[in-house]
Amino acid sequence: MSVAVTGALFALIGFVVFAARRLLTYLHIFQQEEYDGPRFLRWLVHSGAFDRRLSLAIIVVSASQLIAAKYVPDWLFPALIGTVCLGAAAIERDPRKDAKKALAMTARAKRIYGGGVALLVAIGVAAALTTDIVLVWLLPVQLVPVALAGATLLLAPSEARVQRRYWREAHAILQRIDPMVIAVTGSYGKTSVKHILGHVLETAAPTLITPGSVNTAMGIARIIREQLRPHHRYLVVEMGAYGIGSIARLCALSPPKLGIITAIGKAHYERFKSLDAVARAKFELAEATPTSSGALIATYRPAR
Repeated sequence: MSVAVTGALFALIGFVVFAARRLLTYLHIFQQEEYDGPRFLRWLVHSGAFDRRLSLAIIVVSASQLIAAKYVPDWLFPALIGTVCLGAAAIERDPRKDAKKALAMTARAKRIYGGGVALLVAIGVAAALTTDIVLVWLLPVQLVPVALAGATLLLAPSEARVQRRYWREAHAILQRIDPMVIAVTGSYGKTSVKHILGHVLETAAPTLITPGSVNTAMGIARIIREQLRPHHRYLVVEMGAYGIGSIARLCALSPPKLGIITAIGKAHYERFKSLDAVARAKFELAEATPTSSGALIATYRPAR
């Protein structure tokens, strides 16, 4: 293997290690955006959440290549790119451990993450083979978050089949066991209410609550499929609103006998644009509860 090839290979390895670490950070945000590619990309643009630190280091190495290319071996600059990538990877935080709401590496998250890494490896190989000009590595670094949206798009057909199967299985289990389903939603306070209510109900009969901040259709379906048992008499479900129609879909999966709306406020305001839209989204629970012969408790206090 020639020295030049060794330098390019080191740059590729460094980039792949960095991309694998940084991708977890973006996956954490992507998961909170319910794996919605367009919404994630809009967040990326509006927040300017592109890489700066490593990009600046690449620009410095590139400037050095322009100035000193005649005086040092060509392999040195790709090797420096690999080095700064490894350095950036070393200081990257792990959202599976260091976040208030940790990244949950569910089966879906693993599929999207694996697809994103595969895309970035292909992009890195193309960059390594295309040119010796190290400035080209700026593009792969900036494409790290975009790879998540790309992987989601490629996986969409198979993901839809998996989700339909999980939804049907969870709904069938729920109908068979028939616990009292209590749904909790609100702009804030829903997780606390869910946990408090779960502890209270547990003193009366076996109770299952969705853990942590699990509040999406696939998260709820997973808990029902994996944890709901015939002895459970109560199921307390936290329902998150990621747009108009979100709560209605969750109520179709797990029809509530009791609905609780904790608050109507400006949390996640960027998704809804107005307080009226927030109220409409949350009150889908109020519309669904009577349909399942249930009752609603609205404890909310509208934001001023």
